[in-house]
Amino acid sequence: MNGAASPTQSLQPERCAMNIDFSNSNSVAPWQIVNDGVMGGLSQGTRFAEGDHMVFRGVINTNGGGFSSLRRRLSPGDLSATTGLRLTVRSDGRDYKMTFRTSERWRGRSVSYQAPIPTTPTGDWVDVTVSFADMATSVFGRNVRVAPFDPSDVREMGIIIADGIDGDFKLGVRRLSCVDSTPTAT
Repeated sequence: MNGAASPTQSLQPERCAMNIDFSNSNSVAPWQIVNDGVMGGLSQGTRFAEGDHMVFRGVINTNGGGFSSLRRRLSPGDLSATTGLRLTVRSDGRDYKMTFRTSERWRGRSVSYQAPIPTTPTGDWVDVTVSFADMATSVFGRNVRVAPFDPSDVREMGIIIADGIDGDFKLGVRRLSCVDSTPTAT
């Protein structure tokens, strides 16, 4: 062979490799907490492994902030060829969002792309899909106009609660995987 890719190899669809199963407690370690204390707030959050899932819990205090987030670094390309994420979650009924950071900047600041995690019944494990179709963009909570979201450029993803409500929160996550954008053969 001359080293060139065969036609079959060059036509292989690119697939997103993101598939996190939190039944392996080592899957929790890369996730870090960032609370509103970075801007003087008093909210608290933590994450830990519990049985077959990760728990994100804490207390929101809207006096001086009002958010808690869970973040994980990614390498550009980790979310390539995907139109969204599929999660298995157990919610407390509060509003959570997925957040993503790319190389996109606005006035020198990193832009947060956000999509809501669909609200689910309290206490039940439910599969939900977070679509990348219409992401909101913000910098420090302020809406900004920037380039469209590019999943192949994601460097960080996370979950945030910033619903404006004081009090306890708790979200369980059992699995997180890609929704592939590659067409299926018919």
